[in-house]
Amino acid sequence: MPILDLKKKLDGSCVSGNRNGMEKIKCDTEAVGSSIKSIFSERGDLDFAEQLWCKMKCVSSYQELIACFTLVLESRECGEIQPWIHHGSGSLLSKLIQQSYHGKMEAVSLTGITPVQMLLEIGLDKMKKDYVSFFIVSSRIYGYCSSQAGMAFHS
Repeated sequence: MPILDLKKKLDGSCVSGNRNGMEKIKCDTEAVGSSIKSIFSERGDLDFAEQLWCKMKCVSSYQELIACFTLVLESRECGEIQPWIHHGSGSLLSKLIQQSYHGKMEAVSLTGITPVQMLLEIGLDKMKKDYVSFFIVSSRIYGYCSSQAGMAFHS
């Protein structure tokens, strides 16, 4: 999205005529949402748990959540899947998968709040990695722009 279009949307230029305040707020909210999506583009290095989060974040019931985790854990236990997990991932699911690399995977009871907690941990892990990636990319872009500006200034 060109920067001028974003500025127009953030300034409220997309509101015209006799529109009320609620429509302006909705427009501003949509502009901010679309700019955040463009800033936080999907990373290319998602591990298995992060990809699973992208699929499971919209489950509609507790039973679906249990069924998904049961399928993943049983498939890994049987060797049907060979998922890749980032080193240092902190979620319970990531730890279980990493344990399975060494031939032993701790038994987990998918009852109570455990499945919900597992899903939240995966989401938090992904969000943390997304932010780290964003700040690294931003600092590189800032460093590059600063060095280019400095070169132009000294020319």
